[in-house]
Amino acid sequence: MKKIGFFLCLLVIALTACDPGFGVDFKIVNDSSHDVVFTSNPEYHSFWENHPGGILVTHGEDSLFYQGSGWDEAELSKAKGILFYDQVYGDTITFIFDDGRRLVYIQEEGEGPYDFEGDHYTWITKEGHLGLKFYDQYGCLTYTITEEDYANSIEP
Repeated sequence: MKKIGFFLCLLVIALTACDPGFGVDFKIVNDSSHDVVFTSNPEYHSFWENHPGGILVTHGEDSLFYQGSGWDEAELSKAKGILFYDQVYGDTITFIFDDGRRLVYIQEEGEGPYDFEGDHYTWITKEGHLGLKFYDQYGCLTYTITEEDYANSIEP
């Protein structure tokens, strides 16, 4: 009987001791009345090699532009880190509207896509489990381009 209890304890420890993994989706929603091309200039070649002309986000649509992952739980701070570590966000992000107008954000200024606490972002998580351990297994960070962004853009 002691052996069964011992093995049950080992089983419980094994099921709860593993580091869980998480996935994060990164989306852009275009709520403006214009098509927009999203681009950045990371220091090293990486994500943008597959998108040399940027990523088109049609008005009224959303675009899943990146998927990241890591260990432990899906948290906003980890999602932000993925965007920079994986070289998705460089030091400048540009939105180019279909009529040529541009909206440029610089990382040092901390506005637009660099302002993770602003009202342009939404963050949601979904809980999953690893054995007996429940944790935030999935996260989705969504940035919304608005008509106000278009109004703030400048002529080329």
